[in-house]
Amino acid sequence: MAARDDSGHVVHLRSLTKSVAPSVRVAAVTARGPARERILTEVRAANMYVSSALQAVALDVVTQPGWRTHLRAMRRQLGERRDLLVDAVREHLPMGEVTLPAGGLNLWVRLPDETDLPRPVTGCEAKGVLVAGGDDWFPAEPVGKHLRLNYSGPNPGAFDEGTRLIGATLAEVT
Repeated sequence: MAARDDSGHVVHLRSLTKSVAPSVRVAAVTARGPARERILTEVRAANMYVSSALQAVALDVVTQPGWRTHLRAMRRQLGERRDLLVDAVREHLPMGEVTLPAGGLNLWVRLPDETDLPRPVTGCEAKGVLVAGGDDWFPAEPVGKHLRLNYSGPNPGAFDEGTRLIGATLAEVT
């Protein structure tokens, strides 16, 4: 999309945060035209600065010979985790509609439009299952009621029990 954008409407974001470690907060923004100018103005105004040491860490990481191998392995592992979570959601959240993401770290589960989203979010938290309501993650008005479920954590073996608890919570609050 960026290659075909001659009017400066496409902004491409990349990050090393999840690929390397949560503490490596380095990202890149690619834009052109009016979008680029607005971003540069905002960056200058906010004086956003990434330390030289962190930039050096990022450069060292992405130029290592094993970087691409690491990315392929991580992509495969995340795909396996995504599939485990999708299976658990389909079993325990029959009211949820899942669209299989091609990548990323999160699964979006669309709930019935009448769902009062804060209720299942807080209900799940009370049961020890942290989920995010989808409203905060849309760049514009949400297209529906969604739960955002992350599958990158250290314990994919808990997906089945976690989704069972989410399903029980939804049954209680809807």
